[in-house]
Amino acid sequence: MLRSDKVRMVEGLAADFAKTPNVFLASYRGLTANQSTELRRRVRIAGGTLRVVKNRLAKRASAGTGTEKIRDGFAGMIAVAAHESDPVGLAKVLTEFAKDNPQLDLLSGVIDAQQVVDAAGVKQLSSLPGLPELRAQLLALVNTPATMLVRLLNTPGGQVARAIDARRENLEGGEG
Repeated sequence: MLRSDKVRMVEGLAADFAKTPNVFLASYRGLTANQSTELRRRVRIAGGTLRVVKNRLAKRASAGTGTEKIRDGFAGMIAVAAHESDPVGLAKVLTEFAKDNPQLDLLSGVIDAQQVVDAAGVKQLSSLPGLPELRAQLLALVNTPATMLVRLLNTPGGQVARAIDARRENLEGGEG
């Protein structure tokens, strides 16, 4: 690889590391080509990226970014999984794939360019509700008081209507 190519690669990686605050490292030694392709597909469906990079270049590119905190993890056959906004979704994909394919070994990660997690932390993160689930829960919390108010306001009218209907049925039953 030419020096100019390495410089471009480091600059590109540094830009990627700067814009993606959620990065996980995994050892992919022993995965077949088909398994690697399947992992990339799953990560892409989740909205993330998965790259295999040269460790020396990745260490240089991580300088000055949140990924610098896990730069010691760049050793051996390392895959870098990144997501711009949803670390939980990415952790779920990696953990589920690792269950089916024990060759994938989750090593470490950094969340929001601040918090460093180890393999157990990645697994724990995958057990949390994802962004869509949290949004649904928040919407339900916001919607509940309005729903209860509508039910409360409809209750007296419903009771009056049922009383009138019962009286009507009573009167019709007495005439027959």
